[in-house]
Amino acid sequence: MSENGIELFRSSNGAKVFRIPLELFPSLTGFAHLVIAGDIIALIDVGSGVGDSNQQLEEGLLEIKKEFGDASGWSDLTHIIISHGHIDHFGGLPFVKSKTSAPVGVHELDRRVLTGYEERLVYVAHRLQEFLIEAGVSSAKQEALMSMYLLNKHLFKSVPIDFVISNSSSNIGPLSFIHVPGHCPGQIVIRVDDILLTSDHVLKSTSPHQSPEQLTMNTGLGHYLDSLEKLEPISTEINVALGGHEPAMNDLGQRILEIVELHEQRLAQVMTLLDEPRTVAQISKALFPGADGYHDLLAIEEAGAHVEYLAQRGYLAIDNLEDLEMGDPVPIRYRRRNNIPPLKLSRK
Repeated sequence: MSENGIELFRSSNGAKVFRIPLELFPSLTGFAHLVIAGDIIALIDVGSGVGDSNQQLEEGLLEIKKEFGDASGWSDLTHIIISHGHIDHFGGLPFVKSKTSAPVGVHELDRRVLTGYEERLVYVAHRLQEFLIEAGVSSAKQEALMSMYLLNKHLFKSVPIDFVISNSSSNIGPLSFIHVPGHCPGQIVIRVDDILLTSDHVLKSTSPHQSPEQLTMNTGLGHYLDSLEKLEPISTEINVALGGHEPAMNDLGQRILEIVELHEQRLAQVMTLLDEPRTVAQISKALFPGADGYHDLLAIEEAGAHVEYLAQRGYLAIDNLEDLEMGDPVPIRYRRRNNIPPLKLSRK
């Protein structure tokens, strides 16, 4: 590890993966990754562009050249790859594009986030407002949560991209892409030999945030669990997994199992809570009693993702169905259906 915290990982075939630590937001840290494999010099994610994030990214690239002797300047980059369409991973793009002509790529399901950012922000804000009403959030709290959601979102503007990632034909040299929707529609993980860059799909300590597909297609807990299952067959071939946040992981398979078991427990909690009718907001308070501020919004979305998963699979019924017949969004109360087989997610 360098003086400023840059770590170097070497793959089984000699590729180098550098972790560049960044302060993404005042309460959130993470990493950009630089992959050097033969003629490929690819920057994976670019930070938030907020605060000192841009400066830390530029200093990190300079330090790699100084401390490790590798070509890592802006002019050396051959590709810039955005792992998914969340602003802490792509917000620095305007700064980066002013420094390098390297082509920028993202999965096709997140292309519109970057190229039609303003339009999508309006659309998602509309969906979020509707979700909060149906979740049973009070009008005053809705206003506060919407303000927090939109805070700083207008700092970013649409930017063009140069290529999209869609399937295995999109691979770049030894960098192979696996589409793992759930946390984000276009979430990808990147395999470099026996190293897997897991972005926000798998993290060492945190269970990555889930939101209901009601807000954005190709998110939702069902997609996320299916995407975890997609990685299980290769987990024994991975020596180290590097998330977009938190320390490296040396047992990807075990970490996947832990995350699946956590969601199984959380779903069981929701089923127990719904022995009597409750809204998503009420379930959120029971699951995450200490959540406040922006974490309160995340908690409501997380609870919504679990309720949605159960409702989609027939475990839940709507208790106040007659209220929905009025047409406008109203708070929805869910209850557990009787005589449903036990829920089981764990595969081991």
